[in-house]
Amino acid sequence: MKNSIKSFNNLILPATLNSYSVIFFFNNRLLATVLLLVSFFNFYAGLSGLIAVLVTVLIANSMGFDKQQLKQGLFSFNALLTGLGMGTFFDPGLVYFSLLILAALLSLILSVTLGGWLNKYGLPVLSIPFVFAFWFIVLPSSQFENLGLTQRNVYWMNEVYDLGGNSLLNFFQTVDSLPVHNLVGIYLRSLSSIFFQDNLITGLLIAIGLLICSRITFSLSIIGFLSAYFFAQFSGSETASITYYNIGANYIMVAIAMGAFFVIPSRYSYMWTILLVPLTSLVLLFFNKLFGFIQLPVFSLPFSFVVIFFVYFLILRKNPTKLLLTPIQYYSPEINLYTFNNNKARLSHLLYYPLYLPFWGEWTVTQGHDGNHTHKGDWGKAFDFMLFDNELKTYNSNGLLCENYYCYNKPILAPADGIVEAIYDHIDDNEIGKVNTNNNWGNTIIITHLTGLYTQMSHLKKHSFKVNIGDFVRRGDILAVCGNSGRSPEPHLHFQVQTSPILGSKTIDYPFAYYNLNQDPEQKLLQFSKPIDAQVVSGINLNNFLKTAFDIMPNTTLKFQYNVSNGTELKEQWEAFTDAYNYKYLYCKETESSAYYVDDGSMFYFTAFYGNKKSLLYYFYLTSYKVFLGETNNVEVIDAMPLNIIQNKKISILLHDFIAPFYNYIKVLYSIKTESVDNPFDTSKLVLNSKIQISVFGKLKSESKSSITLSENIIKEFTYKTKKISIKARCINS
Repeated sequence: MKNSIKSFNNLILPATLNSYSVIFFFNNRLLATVLLLVSFFNFYAGLSGLIAVLVTVLIANSMGFDKQQLKQGLFSFNALLTGLGMGTFFDPGLVYFSLLILAALLSLILSVTLGGWLNKYGLPVLSIPFVFAFWFIVLPSSQFENLGLTQRNVYWMNEVYDLGGNSLLNFFQTVDSLPVHNLVGIYLRSLSSIFFQDNLITGLLIAIGLLICSRITFSLSIIGFLSAYFFAQFSGSETASITYYNIGANYIMVAIAMGAFFVIPSRYSYMWTILLVPLTSLVLLFFNKLFGFIQLPVFSLPFSFVVIFFVYFLILRKNPTKLLLTPIQYYSPEINLYTFNNNKARLSHLLYYPLYLPFWGEWTVTQGHDGNHTHKGDWGKAFDFMLFDNELKTYNSNGLLCENYYCYNKPILAPADGIVEAIYDHIDDNEIGKVNTNNNWGNTIIITHLTGLYTQMSHLKKHSFKVNIGDFVRRGDILAVCGNSGRSPEPHLHFQVQTSPILGSKTIDYPFAYYNLNQDPEQKLLQFSKPIDAQVVSGINLNNFLKTAFDIMPNTTLKFQYNVSNGTELKEQWEAFTDAYNYKYLYCKETESSAYYVDDGSMFYFTAFYGNKKSLLYYFYLTSYKVFLGETNNVEVIDAMPLNIIQNKKISILLHDFIAPFYNYIKVLYSIKTESVDNPFDTSKLVLNSKIQISVFGKLKSESKSSITLSENIIKEFTYKTKKISIKARCINS
């Protein structure tokens, strides 16, 4: 019995509900409940749709198809549409329900097979299985003597009376006769037609459901409708545009799909929506003529045709810039948009193999990218570094000898793990003020880090190399010492990144992973950035205490006991796993929540959260959103968070959703700072304080304050506080 209840709650219920909401490209229980409710305004259509969904879910589950896709409703929403259509056009009976089950099975087979074929090209199947399955019923329907067409869709008020008597009937008649503007009435009836109905209250409930779930989707439904309506008025093609079902199932759905689901919402997606609606009108007219000869309704075929072909059209681009396909689908335009914008800035460094400064101590950039001296053209993306004293001099004494210069003989380090590709070690140091133009680069080492990624360090001292060609070196290993060879009037280090192992190859624009920018009296941590002329920079030093505490390896188990605001004491256990793509995540079995994280050796940070936003794992995700594992000297580390992460959905944030594709005036900032480190070698206790702030037009407003206490090389406890929530969790790992 327990297993049956668990299976229902974990699979059958979400799969059934998502079959309704995924029609509008959501996995949302609120919208699903609204759609399930309105489907029963035509009772037999609603019942048929529900039966078709349940049959499909049970068959797909028993056949062993992917449970995640099944839970998302991707295998069963076409069966729902088929059931709704059959319940609208045919009378119920034994033959009818037998054909309904067969049609549901056919829609499942078509969904899986067509989906498998289209998915290879990154394309959706959309509602094509519904159209085909319904055709297989409609075309031979006259051959079934015991299957009759119904008039219930014409006399739908009788259905309402049967459901709720005079009170419900009077309510529907009152709403349906409201003196709304003609455009509003057509819009609402167009929405209702997606569920094969023609009434204001169904359209109104769907519109409210869309508005609550997504302001972007709601606005696009209006834009799609208006584009269709005015194009119909302009072209005179009322057959193509004024029919409620055509507007609802084709034009509005094209607007939602291409304005916010398959692409990241933006001003460009809105512009293309306005263009695609008239294009869909042409496709609809063509299909109406083509299939009219055999009396087959086209239903949502034009929508599927336009969307599939346009998505493939976008996929084939070589350099996409403006209309960007959604990389990770969260089934919410707002989450897609906010997460994409946040990750574009925050996780862009994942495109880079981390390189670090190749020296110890504080060095000054004497020539950065596209410098004034030798960093020009194809060789412009390079750096020159030197050491300065407090008087801004690079040497002591009279500066006539190389040995007088502070950077001379200083160790040069490997910027990352790699293999020594080449060493040039035969050039004498220059006298101060002279240069060797015959051997421009001087003594040089080239290291291979990845295929197509090489670093070159030049002007090194002759016979100072500590490694040989072919040696594997680790980040921080000493390679040689700084010299004054080649085109170098005084000792300095030249550093560049290139795609070829050839000496003096063209440079590429590439950042350093993490380094300190030293600006008296403060120090600032820069991440995947490039220093500029005159900046004083230094490498980072890792804090072994922090590094050990946040070294959460797969198969690690973390157990916490915590108190919530009302004093209730709870427990939660997390396990660390890696998924099929080798991404690490923490999983909480009790709340079925997952938090994905990255530990690159210098920074621990979360990248995504899925599941219950009332779980302790979620609060840990917010508290430890980004933790620098080095010595920060009380420097604050700042990062951005996607707006959808905030649970406090104020009216201002909801209104922001409407214009978010065009302009973002609300931002969420996360910051974390070490409270104190009296002795970096003392691992008795370390406290990190973090906070989340909302910025509205640049004005900061506090959202939450948190702390993390480390002790005995583990995360001993953490707290999370807002105006409404106060949580204190302590580790109980034994």
